[in-house]
Amino acid sequence: MKTRSVIICIAAAAVCLLGFSGCTKDLNGRAIRFRARTRPDSPVSKTSYSGVTYDGTGSKTYERIDWSNGDVIVLAMKNSEVAVATQEYSVQTITVAGVNSKTDLKPYGAENGLTWGTGTHDFWSGYPADKVTVEDHKLSAAIPSSQVVTYSKKENDTFVFNPDMSNAFMVAGLQTNPEENGINLDFYPAFTTFDFTVGANENTTITSFEMETGTYETETAAFMPLAGTATATFDPLAGMSFAYSATGTTGNTIGVVFHNDKDEPYNPIISTNNKMNFKVFALPQDITGIKITFHLNDGTDRSLRLKQNAQWITFPAAAKINISGLLVPGAIWYISFDYPRQEQWISHSDIEIGVE
Repeated sequence: MKTRSVIICIAAAAVCLLGFSGCTKDLNGRAIRFRARTRPDSPVSKTSYSGVTYDGTGSKTYERIDWSNGDVIVLAMKNSEVAVATQEYSVQTITVAGVNSKTDLKPYGAENGLTWGTGTHDFWSGYPADKVTVEDHKLSAAIPSSQVVTYSKKENDTFVFNPDMSNAFMVAGLQTNPEENGINLDFYPAFTTFDFTVGANENTTITSFEMETGTYETETAAFMPLAGTATATFDPLAGMSFAYSATGTTGNTIGVVFHNDKDEPYNPIISTNNKMNFKVFALPQDITGIKITFHLNDGTDRSLRLKQNAQWITFPAAAKINISGLLVPGAIWYISFDYPRQEQWISHSDIEIGVE
């Protein structure tokens, strides 16, 4: 089996490299004060989707993501005096300010946490702490091929299922000199989110869901790993770059099962009057050739190929992609769509697809 990998670079502007002037005070040995905020386009760990959207110039833009008490990040530091030092920090004193959810960070399991040295300091951080592996200027975490979504609430005619946000790998990177007032860390996604809202043209019981790339009957699409290990590398000059790796053929399929609010297996019933909404996390790469399949309680499957004008749609890396208006067909195995619009949102690379 071979390991396939692709590098996806993010411009330096995508990571908030705050410029600080040289400090007049000697802060050597002083505890570093950290603050963190979710970026408008960043789904994050145990945090929650706020349901509040903001509009940019001429186009819908993003949904705010809110921090959650108890979230823990891992933060690494390197300077001329320290090769690599790491410390976990917890979220506290959450403030929602317009497009951002902000928080102070408190050392977790230590009294003071990381301390200032002299000269330039590099910081790189991953979220959530218990899923992230830290190396020199590098962070990695797994995007699993088996995912669980849990019933949360019903909004109007839609049953909302929350994903396991501990699979939502986030990263931040910063280079700065010692700063008395503390520093800000901006977290960005190292994964892609598919947000499905789906109904059915008759009462239909769903047992599980599957998303895959590859060969379907006589039709061949690109084999693209959806699950595996995502790695983010911080370069103080170039910003963050993402890579992914998946061994063998299992990485091209993600399976999703549904749980009730007691975290027990659950088979939702959908119809034209009762839809469901759920999210799937995938590797941070441009993805094409996707087929989605709904497994039903009668043992049959209903599959949809994500196409536009008979061509596979390519979804952008590390974006949140909203797919709505789907109806699980009752009499055919798969269909190909024409989408009435596929709009690239102005402020970042999210896409909203409406099916009418």
